Amino acid sequence: MKITAEQIQDNWIGLVEIINGTFSGERLEKIEALHDHFKDRMTLAPASGTKWFHNAFPGGYVAHVLNVIKWSLEYYEMFKKMGMHVDDLDEETVIFCAMFHDLGKIGDLNNDYYITNTDEWKAKKFGRPYDHNPELHWMTVTDRAFWLLQHFGITVSQTEFFGIKMADGLYEDGNKGYFFEGAEWKAIKTNIGFIIHYADASATRFEKEQYMLSGESKVDFPKIMKGVVKQDPVMNELNVDKLGDLFK
Repeated sequence: MKITAEQIQDNWIGLVEIINGTFSGERLEKIEALHDHFKDRMTLAPASGTKWFHNAFPGGYVAHVLNVIKWSLEYYEMFKKMGMHVDDLDEETVIFCAMFHDLGKIGDLNNDYYITNTDEWKAKKFGRPYDHNPELHWMTVTDRAFWLLQHFGITVSQTEFFGIKMADGLYEDGNKGYFFEGAEWKAIKTNIGFIIHYADASATRFEKEQYMLSGESKVDFPKIMKGVVKQDPVMNELNVDKLGDLFK
């Protein structure tokens, strides 16, 4: 699965428009400086190294960021409608966390996080067109995101820290203390981390299903769904042949 050069360009323009429409003053200047520095690499970066995970193609990173921003704002509005605590949040905070939750996947100042997999057998057999760059110091994705933000002088509030830090949920071992508090006094006092994590998981699932429905997957997703419909009378009225339309 891949996107066209025009789509890559349109996605970058869309990201820049969000930046200019959300931030202002010195913070805007610093965020622009970060994106100017990484523009050539960021526009072509994948969101993962494995096809069956999500967006493992040139331009996949920015496409994923845009999806997470969209989902984050949806969850933010849902939390508000459900009467959950979001008094400490605003759209700028939500967009900031969504925009930078995966910044660490860009790499460091000079080296990409993902590099082309030169092992053709491995790339084809395991659907892994990219490998992690062995030249990088090992860091978690979120730790590298914080390092890059501080390098460009972009201050992160305490609330924004939770939003970025908790984005990967329990996929990151260091997050166990945030999701399993263990004591009442440890309970997280902001919902931003849950909003960003749910948005990231939803965007990732959406992107994975796009791949599964693209014809590249070894798994016949529409066929599997037809089997589910046959077994489930509640789903029997669904037109499974048109499921792919949901993900275009």
